Amino acid sequence: MLSFVLMTLAGGLAAAPASAQQRVVVGHPAPWNVQFAFFTFGEQLGYFREEGMVLERVGVTGSAVLLPQVAAGQVHFGYANPDLAIIALARGEPMPVRFFMNWLRSQTFEFVVPEASPIRTLADLKGKKLGVGALTWGNLPLSRAMLASQNIAWQRDVEVLPVGLGAAAWRRMQTGEVDALNLFVGEHLRMEIAGIKIRRLPMPEAFRSLFSNGWVASEQTLRDNPRLAIGFGRAMIKSWIACKANPEACARSWWAAVPASRPPAGQEAAELATQSRVVMTDRVQIDDFPAGAARQYGQFPDGSWQRLIDVMRAEGQIQRSDLDLSRLTTGEHLAEINRGIDPAAIEAAARAAR
Repeated sequence: MLSFVLMTLAGGLAAAPASAQQRVVVGHPAPWNVQFAFFTFGEQLGYFREEGMVLERVGVTGSAVLLPQVAAGQVHFGYANPDLAIIALARGEPMPVRFFMNWLRSQTFEFVVPEASPIRTLADLKGKKLGVGALTWGNLPLSRAMLASQNIAWQRDVEVLPVGLGAAAWRRMQTGEVDALNLFVGEHLRMEIAGIKIRRLPMPEAFRSLFSNGWVASEQTLRDNPRLAIGFGRAMIKSWIACKANPEACARSWWAAVPASRPPAGQEAAELATQSRVVMTDRVQIDDFPAGAARQYGQFPDGSWQRLIDVMRAEGQIQRSDLDLSRLTTGEHLAEINRGIDPAAIEAAARAAR
């Protein structure tokens, strides 16, 4: 697990000029894990080095912690939910950040229960206990809205408890301390790989199609150093294409970068089979492009920001929906980010990797 103390990163990083092998701080709202091995695979294949950057990954507890770090210039690029930025803008307190790339084009957060649970729908959560990763997670406003659509009031009709991630969190559902979990696709997949039988509760269609996490940078970075954002986005897209072409080498790149994650001797083959599944966890959400449409990674689905805002307004998360979208997102750099990417060449290089 790569995690760093953010206080050591202060000092106006966002304003640093692009130069050979610039240190670029990338923030994630949870601990980094093998699910994001496409970053280490991209580093192995030299895609970030080609853009003149060396990555430093930081993990925090939720988008509510991450977004201010991006705004303050302590993190260059953050992987965040949009909900909190929308709420801030609706309150007249816009954050000095912009979502410059989408990543998960459809919803990745789910509600799950033990397979034998009598709970069958979101409406059945009334009077129950729900486990979430942390109360600072950026998906929670949308989760609240989903439950509100079923006439369930947050912390009144359902008790919401922070449970973290990993085996300790899963155990709290297994033992009945919580009745359901509201985590993300990758975490639920790891539960199933560990042999825990779960069932996903149906999600209202109005919410299922809403985009989830995207990449955010400060206004200052995008204004003063757009080449940094362009290079980061291009290298990340190449890394993802490469990882899809060779998931096993992608997973091994994580072991090499994070030696503590390497399986014990004799268990490598079994773990590789498992972890090569985990690195593809979000493939459906990342590659959820309309049939026949050109794939422009980082593009938000047409009208998706306004649909999200309208849902949050309808469910009482915000009091107005006439928001200036230019204070939330920009697609200014997407064409340049996607320019010159040759999927066939990337896939060939990935297949040759070990």
